[in-house]
Amino acid sequence: MRHERYVGFEIKALSNLLRRRLWSSADHHPQGILTEIEGVLIGYLCHNQNRELYQKDLERALCIRSSTASRLLTRLEAQGLIYRSMGVKDARMKRITPTPMAQALNEEAERRIAATEAALTQGLSAEEIDQFLATAEKLKRNLLREPAAPAPERPDSGGLE
Repeated sequence: MRHERYVGFEIKALSNLLRRRLWSSADHHPQGILTEIEGVLIGYLCHNQNRELYQKDLERALCIRSSTASRLLTRLEAQGLIYRSMGVKDARMKRITPTPMAQALNEEAERRIAATEAALTQGLSAEEIDQFLATAEKLKRNLLREPAAPAPERPDSGGLE
């Protein structure tokens, strides 16, 4: 039996380990407050407060669909974590801004992320980290450029389906 290593499998395994490490290091489990994607969205908003951000900006930055972004923003607004206001450049568009409560949640998340990042990159040189990030960027571009592959054909079951 031939053992193959798949890039996607390794990325998924790393993702699982990161998620487990991030949540296990939390004093209180914020999952009841925010989902992972909501936390990422809040982090993006907090790090870009100097810009006017709209739903389309979030869709592009987080690689999410319009319907997903709309649902997330509605939930975050209901939780008091964001507010929407008229845009300066275009009053028809709603600027999205994090509330002080969202900023406090983001600060706690950043503490956990910094500790996890230190553990993750321990023993790696700056060059190794740079090379990994460059490779990850290429992988993302590949996935954004190529359409999804069709599902493999199932073997003939002899009409016993």
